[in-house]
Amino acid sequence: MEWVKRKIRFLKRRNEKLSPWYIENGGKLLEGLIASSNGKYNIPYRVFTVEELNKAANYDFTGVSSDDSRLVMVDGTGYYISGIFQQRSILVKKFYGYATEDKGASYAVNDMVITVLMNRHKNALKVLACCLDLEIPAIIYEIGISYGLLHDLLFRRKEGNFKNNIGRSLSWSNRLKIATDVANVVVYLHTAFPTPIIHRDLSKQNIVIDHHGVAKLVDFSLCIALPPGESKVELELDVVAIRKGYVDPEYMTSGIITEKCDVYAFGIILLELLTGLMGQRLYLVDDQPILLPEYVKNHVDKNELSKIFDPTILGERSKIEQEQQLQAFSKLALRCTRDIGADRPEIIDVAKELVRIQRSVNPF
Repeated sequence: MEWVKRKIRFLKRRNEKLSPWYIENGGKLLEGLIASSNGKYNIPYRVFTVEELNKAANYDFTGVSSDDSRLVMVDGTGYYISGIFQQRSILVKKFYGYATEDKGASYAVNDMVITVLMNRHKNALKVLACCLDLEIPAIIYEIGISYGLLHDLLFRRKEGNFKNNIGRSLSWSNRLKIATDVANVVVYLHTAFPTPIIHRDLSKQNIVIDHHGVAKLVDFSLCIALPPGESKVELELDVVAIRKGYVDPEYMTSGIITEKCDVYAFGIILLELLTGLMGQRLYLVDDQPILLPEYVKNHVDKNELSKIFDPTILGERSKIEQEQQLQAFSKLALRCTRDIGADRPEIIDVAKELVRIQRSVNPF
């Protein structure tokens, strides 16, 4: 296609002018991806210079700035600054540098490539551009003015640290929709490509909620595609990937990555939506510290699940159907967080069950 040829010529011309980081940070990879896509994927046309990026966000991305007040989001591999470009709201992700591990650039390139592949999915944050001139690249997303991080909407509501009204009343229906949205995008990762792509870092810090209440997954830095014909891959434990409470127990002990690793992490998110409790923390039962899945199961076994529902949900419980939804949702979450991967459902079955739970109140 002619537009593809123009885009590659444009990038090659910039290649002669830009910093030496351009090639090292995947400029050639981006050119190859554009050439091979033949228009199939929404490859970001714009490649920002550092000067353009600084101006759009009114922030110094060269590392000189220390204005932490400008941070609007933080995830496991970087931080986010909002800005305006051509009268559109943007979100810029700048990746951390790692003193002991030279992985910042590889995380960034991996994030850019997978995010581009996900651009067509409504529940993935849409990439608009990138900047390869920095030592560690930056990604620029197109986003509406009103948005919030699920972590903030669940746990920082009293601080008012969110940019939409969803967090003020994160109702049960909102939570159920968020869970369904995230399940759908994980299904896409696992099924839409020649081999399944494992996210490896699903958490409430990687889910953005827009002003319509639509959940969008962001940060694909740690994604890995399974080898062709294989259902698992052995991978050294990654310090960034080890978020206590989210990591599959089997992966922690064996170093084996499977699709069920994402199912476990997603199950933790379901439990957080249900209880308003953090998956990373330990909870005491009979003076013994246990993780959130065990804590919830303990209350289920005692028929006391309602005692640990998020107070916001408790305040709106009024229908028998909704009570049934909460019970079904909790059972699904506990199935997803079983210690043995083979005992967990596939993510596509999880997504189907969430739709069924929704329709149990709204059948049409």
